Amino acid sequence: MSGKQDRENLSGSSDSAAATPFALPRNRWDGAIAQQKSPAELLQYRSNLLGSDLTVTNYGGGNTSAKLTQPDPLTGQDTEVLWVKGSGGDIGSMGLDGFATLYLAKLRSLEQLYRGLEHEDDMVGYLPHCTFNLNTRAASIDTPLHGFLPFAHIDHVHPDAMIALAAAADGEQATQAIWSGSVGWLPWQRPGF
Repeated sequence: MSGKQDRENLSGSSDSAAATPFALPRNRWDGAIAQQKSPAELLQYRSNLLGSDLTVTNYGGGNTSAKLTQPDPLTGQDTEVLWVKGSGGDIGSMGLDGFATLYLAKLRSLEQLYRGLEHEDDMVGYLPHCTFNLNTRAASIDTPLHGFLPFAHIDHVHPDAMIALAAAADGEQATQAIWSGSVGWLPWQRPGF
Protein backbone atom coordinates (compact mmCIF):
# COMPACT_ATOMS: atom_id res chain seq x y z
CA MET A 1 0.00 0.00 0.00
CA SER A 2 1.35 3.46 -0.81
CA GLY A 3 1.91 6.17 1.78
CA LYS A 4 -1.01 8.10 0.32
CA GLN A 5 -3.32 5.11 0.64
CA ASP A 6 -2.15 4.58 4.23
CA ARG A 7 -3.00 8.17 5.09
CA GLU A 8 -6.40 7.87 3.45
CA ASN A 9 -7.11 4.75 5.44
CA LEU A 10 -5.98 6.40 8.68
CA SER A 11 -8.11 9.46 8.08
CA GLY A 12 -11.14 7.44 6.99
CA SER A 13 -11.36 9.30 3.67
CA SER A 14 -11.00 6.23 1.48
CA ASP A 15 -14.12 4.33 0.43
CA SER A 16 -12.15 1.08 0.14
CA ALA A 17 -11.26 0.87 3.83
CA ALA A 18 -13.66 0.46 6.70
CA ALA A 19 -13.12 3.28 9.16
CA THR A 20 -12.37 2.25 12.72
CA PRO A 21 -14.28 4.57 15.02
CA PHE A 22 -12.22 6.43 17.57
CA ALA A 23 -13.22 5.59 21.12
CA LEU A 24 -12.28 7.75 24.07
CA PRO A 25 -10.70 5.84 26.94
CA ARG A 26 -13.10 5.15 29.80
CA ASN A 27 -13.04 7.78 32.55
CA ARG A 28 -11.92 5.81 35.62
CA TRP A 29 -11.72 8.78 38.01
CA ASP A 30 -13.73 8.18 41.19
CA GLY A 31 -14.66 11.42 42.95
CA ALA A 32 -15.40 9.63 46.23
CA ILE A 33 -11.90 8.15 46.30
CA ALA A 34 -10.30 11.42 45.20
CA GLN A 35 -12.08 13.39 47.95
CA GLN A 36 -10.17 11.46 50.62
CA LYS A 37 -6.70 12.18 49.24
CA SER A 38 -4.09 14.86 49.94
CA PRO A 39 -2.81 16.93 46.98
CA ALA A 40 0.24 14.66 46.60
CA GLU A 41 -1.93 11.55 46.81
CA LEU A 42 -4.21 13.01 44.13
CA LEU A 43 -1.19 13.30 41.83
CA GLN A 44 -0.35 9.66 42.49
CA TYR A 45 -3.99 8.61 41.94
CA ARG A 46 -4.18 10.51 38.64
CA SER A 47 -0.83 9.12 37.55
CA ASN A 48 -1.74 5.54 38.39
CA LEU A 49 -5.02 5.81 36.45
CA LEU A 50 -3.30 7.27 33.37
CA GLY A 51 -0.41 4.84 33.48
CA SER A 52 -2.52 1.74 33.96
CA ASP A 53 -4.49 2.36 30.75
CA LEU A 54 -2.24 1.21 27.92
CA THR A 55 -4.36 3.10 25.37
CA VAL A 56 -3.19 6.29 27.11
CA THR A 57 0.37 5.54 28.26
CA ASN A 58 2.79 2.78 27.34
CA TYR A 59 4.42 0.87 30.21
CA GLY A 60 7.16 2.95 31.81
CA GLY A 61 6.26 5.99 29.70
CA GLY A 62 4.86 9.36 30.47
CA ASN A 63 5.48 11.96 33.12
CA THR A 64 3.01 13.60 35.46
CA SER A 65 3.50 16.52 37.80
CA ALA A 66 1.84 18.92 40.20
CA LYS A 67 3.00 22.20 41.67
CA LEU A 68 2.03 22.06 45.34
CA THR A 69 2.41 24.47 48.25
CA GLN A 70 4.12 22.87 51.24
CA PRO A 71 5.89 24.05 54.39
CA ASP A 72 9.65 24.28 53.93
CA PRO A 73 11.23 21.83 56.41
CA LEU A 74 13.93 24.41 57.27
CA THR A 75 11.86 27.57 57.65
CA GLY A 76 8.28 26.40 58.09
CA GLN A 77 7.29 28.94 55.43
CA ASP A 78 5.00 27.86 52.59
CA THR A 79 6.95 27.20 49.40
CA GLU A 80 6.06 25.97 45.91
CA VAL A 81 7.23 22.43 45.31
CA LEU A 82 7.27 20.61 41.98
CA TRP A 83 6.31 16.96 42.32
CA VAL A 84 7.33 15.16 39.11
CA LYS A 85 7.65 11.51 38.17
CA GLY A 86 11.11 10.33 39.07
CA SER A 87 13.50 8.93 36.52
CA GLY A 88 12.81 5.33 35.53
CA GLY A 89 9.43 5.02 37.21
CA ASP A 90 6.15 3.68 35.85
CA ILE A 91 3.24 6.05 36.45
CA GLY A 92 0.80 3.14 36.36
CA SER A 93 2.18 1.46 39.45
CA MET A 94 4.38 3.90 41.37
CA GLY A 95 3.75 5.16 44.88
CA LEU A 96 4.48 8.58 46.33
CA ASP A 97 8.14 7.60 46.65
CA GLY A 98 8.28 7.48 42.84
CA PHE A 99 8.09 11.27 42.60
CA ALA A 100 11.01 13.66 42.74
CA THR A 101 10.31 16.85 44.69
CA LEU A 102 12.06 20.11 43.85
CA TYR A 103 11.92 23.67 45.08
CA LEU A 104 10.19 25.30 42.12
CA ALA A 105 11.96 28.65 42.55
CA LYS A 106 15.39 26.96 42.57
CA LEU A 107 14.52 24.92 39.49
CA ARG A 108 13.37 28.01 37.61
CA SER A 109 16.51 29.91 38.66
CA LEU A 110 18.58 27.38 36.69
CA GLU A 111 17.57 29.29 33.57
CA GLN A 112 20.34 31.76 34.46
CA LEU A 113 22.91 28.95 34.10
CA TYR A 114 21.70 27.66 30.71
CA ARG A 115 24.37 28.03 28.00
CA GLY A 116 22.72 26.20 25.08
CA LEU A 117 22.00 22.74 23.69
CA GLU A 118 25.61 21.60 23.88
CA HIS A 119 25.44 21.95 27.69
CA GLU A 120 22.26 19.91 28.33
CA ASP A 121 24.13 17.31 30.42
CA ASP A 122 25.42 20.08 32.69
CA MET A 123 21.83 21.15 33.36
CA VAL A 124 20.77 17.63 34.40
CA GLY A 125 23.58 17.74 36.95
CA TYR A 126 22.04 20.82 38.57
CA LEU A 127 18.64 19.22 39.24
CA PRO A 128 19.71 17.49 42.49
CA HIS A 129 20.65 20.93 43.88
CA CYS A 130 16.95 21.84 43.72
CA THR A 131 15.80 18.88 45.83
CA PHE A 132 13.07 19.53 48.37
CA ASN A 133 12.99 17.73 51.74
CA LEU A 134 16.04 15.51 51.08
CA ASN A 135 14.13 13.41 48.53
CA THR A 136 16.57 10.95 46.97
CA ARG A 137 14.45 10.19 43.87
CA ALA A 138 16.26 11.42 40.74
CA ALA A 139 14.23 13.90 38.71
CA SER A 140 13.13 12.95 35.20
CA ILE A 141 14.89 14.39 32.15
CA ASP A 142 11.52 16.06 31.44
CA THR A 143 11.55 18.01 34.72
CA PRO A 144 12.20 21.39 33.02
CA LEU A 145 9.10 20.90 30.83
CA HIS A 146 7.01 20.45 33.97
CA GLY A 147 8.70 23.24 35.92
CA PHE A 148 8.65 25.96 33.29
CA LEU A 149 5.16 25.49 31.87
CA PRO A 150 2.72 27.69 33.83
CA PHE A 151 0.21 24.94 34.60
CA ALA A 152 -0.28 23.53 38.10
CA HIS A 153 -0.87 20.00 36.76
CA ILE A 154 0.74 18.43 33.70
CA ASP A 155 0.12 14.98 32.26
CA HIS A 156 2.63 14.13 29.54
CA VAL A 157 1.64 10.68 28.31
CA HIS A 158 3.07 8.33 25.68
CA PRO A 159 0.25 6.45 23.92
CA ASP A 160 1.52 3.74 21.56
CA ALA A 161 -0.67 5.04 18.72
CA MET A 162 1.01 8.46 18.88
CA ILE A 163 4.47 6.92 19.22
CA ALA A 164 3.83 4.89 16.06
CA LEU A 165 2.70 8.00 14.21
CA ALA A 166 5.67 10.02 15.46
CA ALA A 167 8.08 7.26 14.41
CA ALA A 168 6.58 6.87 10.92
CA ALA A 169 8.63 8.11 7.98
CA ASP A 170 5.78 10.40 6.93
CA GLY A 171 4.38 11.01 10.41
CA GLU A 172 4.06 14.76 10.01
CA GLN A 173 2.11 14.43 6.77
CA ALA A 174 -0.10 11.69 8.27
CA THR A 175 -0.78 13.89 11.29
CA GLN A 176 -1.89 16.74 9.03
CA ALA A 177 -4.07 14.38 6.97
CA ILE A 178 -5.74 12.85 10.02
CA TRP A 179 -6.38 16.03 12.02
CA SER A 180 -6.50 18.65 9.23
CA GLY A 181 -4.05 20.96 10.97
CA SER A 182 -5.83 20.98 14.35
CA VAL A 183 -2.94 19.03 15.94
CA GLY A 184 0.56 20.49 15.92
CA TRP A 185 3.74 18.66 14.98
CA LEU A 186 7.06 19.37 16.65
CA PRO A 187 10.15 17.68 15.20
CA TRP A 188 12.05 15.37 17.55
CA GLN A 189 14.25 17.11 20.05
CA ARG A 190 16.34 15.57 22.77
CA PRO A 191 14.59 15.99 26.13
CA GLY A 192 16.25 18.41 28.46
CA PHE A 193 16.40 21.99 29.58
